[in-house]
Amino acid sequence: MNDTIPIKHLLDVAKETARMAGVLLTKEYRSAFRDGNELAVAEKTSPQDLVTAVDGRTQAAIIEHIRTHFPDHRFIAEEKGADALGSPDCPYEWIIDPLDGTTNFTRARKNFGSIIAVQKAGVFLAGATVIPLAQQFFYGAKGWGAFVNDQPVTLRATRDLRHAVLNSNGIRRGIEGPDGVYYIPSPYCASLQNTGSAADEIGLLLTGHTDGVFFDGVGLWDIAAGFLMIGEAGGKMRYEYKEPGNVRGGLRAVASTAPIFEELCEFTFEKLPKIRKLEARI
Repeated sequence: MNDTIPIKHLLDVAKETARMAGVLLTKEYRSAFRDGNELAVAEKTSPQDLVTAVDGRTQAAIIEHIRTHFPDHRFIAEEKGADALGSPDCPYEWIIDPLDGTTNFTRARKNFGSIIAVQKAGVFLAGATVIPLAQQFFYGAKGWGAFVNDQPVTLRATRDLRHAVLNSNGIRRGIEGPDGVYYIPSPYCASLQNTGSAADEIGLLLTGHTDGVFFDGVGLWDIAAGFLMIGEAGGKMRYEYKEPGNVRGGLRAVASTAPIFEELCEFTFEKLPKIRKLEARI
């Protein structure tokens, strides 16, 4: 087992795998919405957590391709079937979301994609994200920078949180009040948006259109590649497991331009948990 793989090699494999995944997703999209082939959709945990056969097929192809390069590497993948792959002693783990934005995909929207990252001993080393129908390709590596469509990423010069445009995972943070109405906690900002895809929302930050993201309950596969790139572009990021020790569990996570990072972290990691405790008493 090679314990000192060059980061550039990891990045090259991440990039070529993401490009392949983008081609597969484009074919699947056209098959379902141009050619009229049936797209079976199922719920995993809720109506907000969908899965299709496309998710599974794309994940299998991604893993097969990575294993041609690194047969001993391990995987943390959104869909089932990858946990036992690779050598238990290997320090490298590939983090995969084969179809991020599944709900968008099932409704023939174009903001969906694949997210691929690799970490060693818990440190993100390289990653790539493709949003194929938007013709966006993001990639980056530790110490190598971050790029979108082969151009260096430039983050916004954010003024402050009050003037910031943020993205978050909306209804996943909803709290049911005693009146039966769901309330979504938010910091005070210029605008709060939810596109239904972490790849797209982090992509908006990486292309300078927004200022930050904060999530409650996303998976590591949603944020690994994008958070690495945000850090490489001069932004800041932080994430914590809601169930320590469960790598497949939900995260609280923040990434943003530097000027608003501390304030956004305070809201996500201090205020949101207190709101959840209050909810439990209602």
